[in-house]
Amino acid sequence: MGILTNTVGSYPTHIIGEALKAKMNVQDLMAGKDPFVTSIEAAVADQLRAGIDLISDGQVRADMVSLFAAGIPGMKSDRGRSYITGKISRPLRAVTVNDFMLARQCAGQDAKIKGIVTGPATLAASSSLRSGTPYRSSLDPRLLDDLAKALRFEAEQLVRAGADVLQIDEPVLYNVEVEKVMRFIDAAVDNIKVPVKLHPHVASFKDYEQLLKLENVQFIGVEAAKFPVLLDKLTGAAFEGHGKKVALGVVDTDRQEVESVETVKKRIERGIDVFGADMWINPDCGLRFQKREVAFQKLKVMVDAATSVKRELNLS
Repeated sequence: MGILTNTVGSYPTHIIGEALKAKMNVQDLMAGKDPFVTSIEAAVADQLRAGIDLISDGQVRADMVSLFAAGIPGMKSDRGRSYITGKISRPLRAVTVNDFMLARQCAGQDAKIKGIVTGPATLAASSSLRSGTPYRSSLDPRLLDDLAKALRFEAEQLVRAGADVLQIDEPVLYNVEVEKVMRFIDAAVDNIKVPVKLHPHVASFKDYEQLLKLENVQFIGVEAAKFPVLLDKLTGAAFEGHGKKVALGVVDTDRQEVESVETVKKRIERGIDVFGADMWINPDCGLRFQKREVAFQKLKVMVDAATSVKRELNLS
């Protein structure tokens, strides 16, 4: 496969949709006008202009937790906070498929598009429990199991809609015991027939000892720009031994500074030294909190660095 460039997901064109939404009147709302169409179009256009291989819709409609909390029965989103309000059940319709389909339309039928699902552990741990719910805590195994079932429906619908890849986001793994939530991550993507990428946001190489045991995930993210020490601890042999490949973070998404092509190139080369050249590369995390021009330049530098590495190594 060689080196494939992709984003983690979120992109700052959400600001366009939020500004348009603030200006909408009752007639606009009744007519079903969608202010975030322009946001998705802009996010896809920027990725194509930067040369990204695997496109996403930019996750522009809301933050990764609120988006799903607003669409899953038993959850609620209110002014940026998410709640468990009752027993979780399967949504009547997919949460993200319409945005995925718009991204497909914008990118063209020949483009590779990924669907993105926020994982059960992150949804659970990021939400407050309202009184009267059937769950004991935010990490009650019954809650995680119910969320995994709801999210598997979302994953199935994205694949049915034509997703080439499915990404499951679990940034909360930075703060929870990985071993206790792994089976629910696997359950959320059980029997998915396209490659599945996990974005875990973990800094401890010991967590990877558990993550590599996931049965239904083929690519696992490593945020090497932010946590370069991981490349001193992880080994390609461990990934290969578990049938996994790396999605290597090579751009720091926390800093506004745009790294040089040479800096990003060295990170890619270091990743190749550890994992081999058959890998995906992406920014460390989402770019939602960067300015749009900074986000675009970070993507462009990443693509230019990857292109340079592929040329020098004679990779496709």
